Amino acid sequence: MRAAVGIEIRRPGLLVGFGLLLIGQLWLMLTEVTQWQGIWPMASAAVSAPWVFLAPAAAGLSAYEASQRERPAEDAVVWRATSSSMLLTRMLLATGVVGVGALCAVVVNIATAAPPGFLWPSYLVVALSLAIWSVAVGLLIGSFGGPVWFPPVVAVLVALLRIFWYQGAGSGSPGAGFERIFLEGRPWNELDPLAVAAAVAEAVLIVILALLAPVVVTWVRARRAGATYKGVLADYARPAVLAVAGAVCAGLVLGSPPVVRYRTPPEEFPCTDTRPQVCVWPENASLLPVLAERASRAASVASAVDGRLMARIDEFGLGDGDSFIALGQGTWFFSDTLAGVIADSLAPVRCDPVEGDPNLDAFLAARLEVAALFQLQIEDRDWPTGYGRSSGVDAAEVSHIWRASTAERDAWVSGRVASMRQIAASWCE
Repeated sequence: MRAAVGIEIRRPGLLVGFGLLLIGQLWLMLTEVTQWQGIWPMASAAVSAPWVFLAPAAAGLSAYEASQRERPAEDAVVWRATSSSMLLTRMLLATGVVGVGALCAVVVNIATAAPPGFLWPSYLVVALSLAIWSVAVGLLIGSFGGPVWFPPVVAVLVALLRIFWYQGAGSGSPGAGFERIFLEGRPWNELDPLAVAAAVAEAVLIVILALLAPVVVTWVRARRAGATYKGVLADYARPAVLAVAGAVCAGLVLGSPPVVRYRTPPEEFPCTDTRPQVCVWPENASLLPVLAERASRAASVASAVDGRLMARIDEFGLGDGDSFIALGQGTWFFSDTLAGVIADSLAPVRCDPVEGDPNLDAFLAARLEVAALFQLQIEDRDWPTGYGRSSGVDAAEVSHIWRASTAERDAWVSGRVASMRQIAASWCE
């Protein structure tokens, strides 16, 4: 077997294909590095995220090569040995691609002074099981042969279908079904051990199917041709195993528990000494200095306009404070939350709007513009390229007011707040 694997691994087409997969793994991870660097669970999920694209590619490549190999007309033993070496080689290479991705995540996090910790094994196990699953399912489909285009196309479609199988809410939420790709890896989420075990079991079953398929296909073709079968399959044992393994695999996909669940918060977690106080998950502790700076600026903005802030703000899932989301090294969502609280405190709504009141749009537009200005003041910078802003906000005007004199800025805010208060008061008349 070692010699056969050595021959397989030296095939130029195979090396080129997996070389491209390796480049894709690193490129797709590093293009999103600002979202996960310094945060161990998000870095762990970043190892699996590229396989949204790599799994279909690996499955298609494996199916194409398997379908193009010469098959002995009757000798299942020879074809089984060939397919076994093909599968083992591709499993080793796929494991290597995932391993390089994990190494990349570790190096980046160490270089960015991440908090104490390491990659979360559950994410890596699922990524590895998907990598092995993709090459095995490609070999399985390629064993049945067909036109040159048919096996790779079917393998790609099957991989895409499997990756995006959901039983509930969207990706990253506890309602999500038996997923195989995790694009975010928020610290407040974790993977259910039963679902991770099911992912491993599914990959093992697909490997078994991939090893059995060439034998069964050769046996069936020999029987149809009326030839003497030279293999060891004297009864229906292997077809029965093939059917049972396929049924169990389908049962795992359809019946596995949701793989993502909420994580129990620790008894103690890091917080700032600012007002408002800001608390985060331990994995996001590296964000505290910049979050404390933003909180202090928000307090200054609120004081300048006679607005109010909450006493404490927690990262989602932690505890009793108002919630926010910390995204990688960015703080825009955090600043947006603080800015919105200040804006709401300036013109509180004490009565429900009258249904169909045309002033509602004017109220919301003024509120969004005021909050957008506060956000720029809290961040002390203009919006970054590609950052989404609320619909209806005149970004050019808000940016101009942010850069204007204090008197002009105060007059602009006072005008919009007065309008908001007048409209809100009319709803109570």
